[in-house]
Amino acid sequence: MPLPFGLKLKRTRRYTVSSKSCLVARIQLLNNEFVEFTLSVESSGQECLEAVAQRLELREVTYFSLWYYNKQNQQRWVDLEKPLKKQLDKYALESTVYFGVVYYVPSVSQLQQEITRYQYYLQLKKDILEGKIPCSLEQAIQLAGLAVQADFGDYDQYESQDFLQRYALFPVGWIQDEKTLEEATQSVAVLHQKLRGLSPPDAELLYMQEIERLDNYGEETYPAKVGDSQGADLSIGACLNGIFVRHKNGRSPVIFRWLDITNMSHNKSFFTLELASKEETIQFQTDDMETAKYVWRMCVARHKFYRMNCNL
Repeated sequence: MPLPFGLKLKRTRRYTVSSKSCLVARIQLLNNEFVEFTLSVESSGQECLEAVAQRLELREVTYFSLWYYNKQNQQRWVDLEKPLKKQLDKYALESTVYFGVVYYVPSVSQLQQEITRYQYYLQLKKDILEGKIPCSLEQAIQLAGLAVQADFGDYDQYESQDFLQRYALFPVGWIQDEKTLEEATQSVAVLHQKLRGLSPPDAELLYMQEIERLDNYGEETYPAKVGDSQGADLSIGACLNGIFVRHKNGRSPVIFRWLDITNMSHNKSFFTLELASKEETIQFQTDDMETAKYVWRMCVARHKFYRMNCNL
């Protein structure tokens, strides 16, 4: 239909975000929801982390960070001081970035803010359900009962406990036998009834305190060999107390405490610890130069964090 009086409207220019100057960061939160932020290509990982924290109204950001899957499908923590886009372009398998706990604490009582404790609870629940923190069946039932109380409240709000069969109570594929799974789920239902009246924040707190006592709590591990490529296969990693070495042959793990470590370094594919008490160095070989540098960066960061924040 022609416009009156011979008026002509100019076509408006549509504003588009240039991929050359901006990065649309897609972050998966610990509750599995996604958020997106438009950042400059020069924005650091720290700026992105702070945007997530602002969205969550989280002030205690220190314990959290961002990670991605590298091209070998391994979890890698973002270097918060460097531009996020450059790291993703160079190393990441996909563009999605994940929010999570990078520094675990000896006691959850250190966490001051309720939202901090809630995000920490979500992380520990993921660690259990993904099998990162192994536990016995009895422990898993106890944890599942607390998680149900925390996530759903009192049992008598529901007509039956059938909804538990659709809820992830145990690590996927962990219980293969149908009968065992049914019995374990029933045990969780009974425990859920006993927890009636326990508030969700209190249930979350008890859940986290149970996990604090488990082996492998707060650990991050990397495959390595002793000394050189001919050495025995093992895994090294950081935990609350220091750098641990876990042998594949079942030998007891060795822990080098943070206080005893005077220096850490990397050279080519080697990661090296220098110990004060023994005046010696211990060398491990990782998969490649990039892995050695990453292990060094993460262990140095943990060493600094735990010495400053946890009196370890």
